[in-house]
Amino acid sequence: MSERFYLESSRGQSHLPRRLNLDAFPATVGRHPDCNAQLNVDRISRLHARFELQDGALWVEDLGSTNGTFVNHQRIAERTALKVGDVVHLADHEFRLMREEGMGGPRGSAASTETVVGMSALPSEFPLQMAAFFDLLEHGKVEAFYQDICHADGTIYGHELLGRSLHEELTEGPGQLFALAAALNAEVKLSRLLRRRSFEAAARAGLKRPLFFNNHPAECEDFDALLAELARLHNDFPSLRLVFEVHEAAVTDRDTMSDVRRELDRMGIELAYDDFGAGQARLLELVEVPPDYLKFDISLVRGLEDRESAKYRLLKTLNELIVDMGIKTLAEGIETEETAALCREIGIDFLQGFLYSRPRAILRSA
Repeated sequence: MSERFYLESSRGQSHLPRRLNLDAFPATVGRHPDCNAQLNVDRISRLHARFELQDGALWVEDLGSTNGTFVNHQRIAERTALKVGDVVHLADHEFRLMREEGMGGPRGSAASTETVVGMSALPSEFPLQMAAFFDLLEHGKVEAFYQDICHADGTIYGHELLGRSLHEELTEGPGQLFALAAALNAEVKLSRLLRRRSFEAAARAGLKRPLFFNNHPAECEDFDALLAELARLHNDFPSLRLVFEVHEAAVTDRDTMSDVRRELDRMGIELAYDDFGAGQARLLELVEVPPDYLKFDISLVRGLEDRESAKYRLLKTLNELIVDMGIKTLAEGIETEETAALCREIGIDFLQGFLYSRPRAILRSA
């Protein structure tokens, strides 16, 4: 008796073959003509994955594909053992591993229902919603939002640019989007899409106040590419007054940050250090590469309701130190008038939070 493994796709995936035979090992799957199983469909890499049979056990290995190989909804980073019935995703294309047992029938012949081991039906939805996320990226299904940043007296000073999904299957907010992006190594793509869309909307709405915008920490691994993108955006939207927010944790190399600061100055873009105090407060970087603004981490501000508390004393000391350097300070997460009053008393320059405004669509509210 012989065994033949194969990958079965659901009938709802009409762009895929119903069955991919894995009967010659090692078996490679991808877009390249030399692959044992050639799949000419979107998001599959030229050499996507390899299947190997050793001592009766089947193993799968990702071959450095762009969009990943997943086993039971977990992205694999090394060779992984498979068992019959496992769900395998090549990018967002879904298969179930099956095994046919028979007497050596014709190669590629269909399996009878009596000889199939495991479940024949595939789940109707991938929990990570990969297909929806790729559709969002490919078709730009996002919308630009903003939230007010106010002077201490409550008048509007500027806005923070934000983004939200327009995809009907991705409705749980930006946290859901970036969790998907992290699983698919697509954080940079998502961040760039949201940034361009927010700049486009701000320009169309004619926003004149300073606009604070974020980057994803993954982008700080290649500041040259990030600065090149910002230069393109600045050229495309020269009327915008921009403030680039860098997370405190990314401010680790003072030489690099000095270079970043010079390039931003050249483009006329101001610099803010974001989430200051979330981890180690990098005071030396503040002295050697001072920003224009410093945003205190929300954990220092939320629940600030007592001037006798340690949190109040810490925030007051930090604010005095930073203001003495000529840096403007901003507290976010302001939800109550009590917290706002204490921040004003401390001397924080700008306030942001639900007390003043909630995020709203730029073009629908302009």
